[in-house]
Amino acid sequence: MRYMFALTAAAVSLAGCGIDSQFDSELIDSSEDQLVNGHVATEAEYPSTVYLGGCTGVKVGERHFLSAAHCFSNPGSVTQLNVTADNNTLNQVTLTVVSVNNHPEYQNCTSCAGDNSMSDFGLKPDVTVIIVNELTPQIPIAVIDPTPVDVDDPVTLTGYGCERIQPPPPTRFKVGDSVTVSPLTFDPAATIPGGYNTTAGPAVVPGAPALCPGDSGGPLFRTGTNQVVGINALVSGNDDGEIGNWFTRLDLQSRYDVYSWIQGLMGAPISTPCSSICSNPTQITSAPYSSGNLGSGERCFESTVNLASANCGGFASSRTFEVNGTAFSCSGPTSLPAKRNGGYCFHASAGADAWAWFSTW
Repeated sequence: MRYMFALTAAAVSLAGCGIDSQFDSELIDSSEDQLVNGHVATEAEYPSTVYLGGCTGVKVGERHFLSAAHCFSNPGSVTQLNVTADNNTLNQVTLTVVSVNNHPEYQNCTSCAGDNSMSDFGLKPDVTVIIVNELTPQIPIAVIDPTPVDVDDPVTLTGYGCERIQPPPPTRFKVGDSVTVSPLTFDPAATIPGGYNTTAGPAVVPGAPALCPGDSGGPLFRTGTNQVVGINALVSGNDDGEIGNWFTRLDLQSRYDVYSWIQGLMGAPISTPCSSICSNPTQITSAPYSSGNLGSGERCFESTVNLASANCGGFASSRTFEVNGTAFSCSGPTSLPAKRNGGYCFHASAGADAWAWFSTW
């Protein structure tokens, strides 16, 4: 009997996902390591890969993450995204979502017969682009490789699936090296080569790494690089176990040119807290923050850090200080207004005094 299944640990909206405990990987003997098959990643291995709670993802732009479309069955409802700040699932940050963009042919496959066949699967690019408001400089950016993968190219599978050790149940980041094979090795559907890259599972190559539930959306890398060539989508198998791992192609020659679709979304302007208020803002990346003397010229500061209050001083009556476009009184610590485009814009007009200042916490 042959089977295929998606790799979500659960159907999740990814708004308000919980944080799992972190198990010290140094205490795990290598014989217990599973991707299936693979090893626990070090902090230095593929750190652009992130845990999303029920799926895996990868950062590919300052405010852009890739994952699998099947992780987001209702993309318009997602308002927050919890991601790991490094390869430790204890270290998560909460980001506010601008948009979740499932590939349009995944959302509404114009050529599919609707019979859930492998032919339909090949026509549906299982990838989503998640755009967030906040910057995450602590997470490195991976590069999407526009060059197609050839058969026998070395690749590395990554993901946070199938890695819960009792008690308590942590989630560990795992990686495993493999090589690509023709997808026609596992299914003759003519649509598949244009849409998916494939590696052999352990039922075909004993000891080969294989994807698990929870690995959905994770990146497939060219081994030893930060170049992403696929997104974890599906596992196929038979009574002997997993025979194939399936990855959505991202290159220029993929079906529907997924690469250009992603680049178009990444190149579109994103509204930030200071959009339409002031230009070239200084980024505030930590709280508390103190501006020091502002000088007499116009100054603009932007933050997506969670802040609660601010104070200011040294502003002559003719000089204004605004937060998110609203006048701010320098009469003592004051609560900040509601976030604007995911954060705060602090704008001081030109004027006296040169020693004017503000601080946040």
